[in-house]
Amino acid sequence: MVEIELKPAEVDGLSWALSFAARGEGGAWDWTHFDLVNANARAALEADATLPAFARHVLTGADESPRIVLDDSAVAGVIPAYARTGDAEEYDLVCWRFAMTPNRLITGRRRATRTLVHLWERVRDGLEPGSPAALINICITEFAREVRERLADLGGELDAVEDALISDRDPGRLADLGGRLGQVRREATRLKRALTPLARALHAEDEDMPDWVQGHGHETATRGLHDALDDIVALHDRARSLHDELTTRLAEETNRRLYIVSIVTTVVMPATFVTGFFGMNTGGLLWSGDAVRHGTLYAAATCLLAILGTLGLLRWKRML
Repeated sequence: MVEIELKPAEVDGLSWALSFAARGEGGAWDWTHFDLVNANARAALEADATLPAFARHVLTGADESPRIVLDDSAVAGVIPAYARTGDAEEYDLVCWRFAMTPNRLITGRRRATRTLVHLWERVRDGLEPGSPAALINICITEFAREVRERLADLGGELDAVEDALISDRDPGRLADLGGRLGQVRREATRLKRALTPLARALHAEDEDMPDWVQGHGHETATRGLHDALDDIVALHDRARSLHDELTTRLAEETNRRLYIVSIVTTVVMPATFVTGFFGMNTGGLLWSGDAVRHGTLYAAATCLLAILGTLGLLRWKRML
């Protein structure tokens, strides 16, 4: 049975307080959640003598690096999550904080997170985690699931880029693919930086976790994080391969254009030399003077022969 007590955020910054009845071997425990933007909430947590100093520091600190800190009596940490926004397509990463003892869980955030809001809704609908550790592991598992869903969406974006690389020959449209690939790689890197420290912390602290934390879905949460990290690595590698392919295609297009410019320049160069030669204001210039009536025609024919000769030479050398 869950007893729910709601209080306005103006009262010590407390957003909600829940009490969970004993279940099986687990005893009764409480969950309180604070809005850390509220100065009263931070002051109340800093003055809470029932928590160790390190736990109070984690709850009220400004460092948002994902981590887990513990001793025999308490566990505290900073967990990444997606921000709760009005736009379903918004994927801002934020962090929320927790400190727990065997029969008490305190969480706090400066921005609303999807994970905590979804969990609150599930508890309101009847979910009863057996312990504070079970609730934290549900949160981690939920975030790992959200990450994998987002990675699937990013994979679909890469599918569209790959199809364009295979079928599209328009250089202008190919150039636009670079921005889409860069966006996917940036988000994958951002997710990796958020999940890696948390997965490393959970793995490093496995043997040091208090007995009252062991179990309670801990392995499920850890496995979910590692699966998400594997998906991130696979997505990042695929995006990098597509980026290399795109770079190769664009380089080929650039080389093709340079080749055309080089051929045109080479073909026109002899004719340019001829026109420059006949443009000299020197005495005794060939086909000049009134004695030659068709000098301009002869000069034009010489230019044409020079162009044809150059084309023949390029063809003979297999450069065309």
